[in-house]
Amino acid sequence: MLIERPPAARRHKHHIPRWLRILGFCIFGLILVGIVVLATHWPFSRDAMTKALEQATGRPVEIGAFHPSYFPPGCMAENIRVHRAHDGSEPPLIEIEKLLVQGSLTGMFFSPTHLSQVKVVGMHFRIPPKGKSGSGTFTLGDQGGKSLSIGKIVADNALLEFLPSEPGEKPYRLEVRALEIKDVGAGMPMKYRANLYNTEPPGLIRAEGKFGPWDAKDPGATPVSGEFNYNDVKLGAIKGIAGTLQAKGKFEGPLGKIHTDGNIEIPNFHVDDSANSVRMTVAYRALVNGTNGDVRLDSIDAHFLRTGVAVHGDVEGHHGEKGKTTTLDLSIPNGRIDDLLRLFVKEKAAPMSGALSLRAHVLWPPGPPKFLEKIRVDIDFGIDRGKFHSENTQEAIDRIGKAGQGENKKEQEADTRDLLSDLRGHVAFRNGVATLSNVTFVVPGASATIHGTYGLIDRQINLHGVLDTKGKLSDSTTGFKAVIAKLITPFFKKKNDVKLVPFKITGTFANTTVALD
Repeated sequence: MLIERPPAARRHKHHIPRWLRILGFCIFGLILVGIVVLATHWPFSRDAMTKALEQATGRPVEIGAFHPSYFPPGCMAENIRVHRAHDGSEPPLIEIEKLLVQGSLTGMFFSPTHLSQVKVVGMHFRIPPKGKSGSGTFTLGDQGGKSLSIGKIVADNALLEFLPSEPGEKPYRLEVRALEIKDVGAGMPMKYRANLYNTEPPGLIRAEGKFGPWDAKDPGATPVSGEFNYNDVKLGAIKGIAGTLQAKGKFEGPLGKIHTDGNIEIPNFHVDDSANSVRMTVAYRALVNGTNGDVRLDSIDAHFLRTGVAVHGDVEGHHGEKGKTTTLDLSIPNGRIDDLLRLFVKEKAAPMSGALSLRAHVLWPPGPPKFLEKIRVDIDFGIDRGKFHSENTQEAIDRIGKAGQGENKKEQEADTRDLLSDLRGHVAFRNGVATLSNVTFVVPGASATIHGTYGLIDRQINLHGVLDTKGKLSDSTTGFKAVIAKLITPFFKKKNDVKLVPFKITGTFANTTVALD
């Protein structure tokens, strides 16, 4: 009996390889299991997000409105509050208007602790000082080691507020207008690009670099590095000065001790009550405390007009003071006195010119009153070939010097040399008044010592001195004073015909008088 075999095509029509069938069953099973898992353990629920945020911060978390999404998987949470204490008695550590979380379907199966993107809108982050973080430990990461990683975080309109260590002090604030952070995860640095608005002094900062990993126990130890541009900085916010600053540089180090160097340009630097603005350029190296805004100035090389200034010092807050105190040590090895005076005088021209060498200590406390009234300065200076620009002052100085050489008035009129030289001494600025002491100068044939005051605000001059000269005292003044001087000349004679002549310089900058005292 013959059995008919089916055609070959028909014989293989429904044959499926066993491995393919097994794979299909596995895929179907995984999908089924995944659906069950997602249905029972959906990671983007309100409870799951609350728990994740509490694990990340180590603090109680409250979420207002909550909206899950499924394609793509994620959620949006609104009005989030991370409390500092469980009873909510203090302002929240973190407040967020909106938090948008986006994952991926594959990531939910193979990397459930990784998110594709998180967008934060309207965050207010109050960063406590070291050792005063309140109840609990602020961790920014799961203490169990299963911390969350995020591909990218985008933040707009955030405010970082570094809380002061002492009550009553003003917090240091930094506005984050736009921020993008990549590769966010525990134990690894994050790449960032940011547009920040600094409040002291106000200006826009553009920076990019690396930040982290975050040190939960000591935020100031968190490493940071990058490059920045600090533009359109309004110095007028600092009482006493004005101008618009542009800066660029680089930085690296822990957040509490950031080493930075760069360059600054101020095309219109101006001191209050001065009639002049000058272009100033600065190269600097500094150490910055990013948690409170304190700065240690390792070196500053500033240049304006024809004068260079080397500076080092500190800008820091002190217990019981609101604001920061600036303490500086300055030196000018080879400058111009007229360049320096132009920074402070109300007139366009400086009252004096000449080569200048100077060392100074400056203390600039915060708060009122105005700059010239509160700044404290001690200066030791030397001026060579000095000349007063006030005709009354310079003519009187010329007359004293030429009389010291034995010239009469007619001979004096024929000589227009600058005579004041080797002027040196000490000046102390207090409460808007410059007090001169141990000031000496030399003119041909004579030398002098001076002490007295000069008002930086009212411009009143009240200087007194003694001149040693061999010349005719009557040739150092005119008119009735010359007659009187001839009568009293014998009383000023010393050995070798040297005379001690007391004189005074009084009046204002615009109307100075030099006369016998």
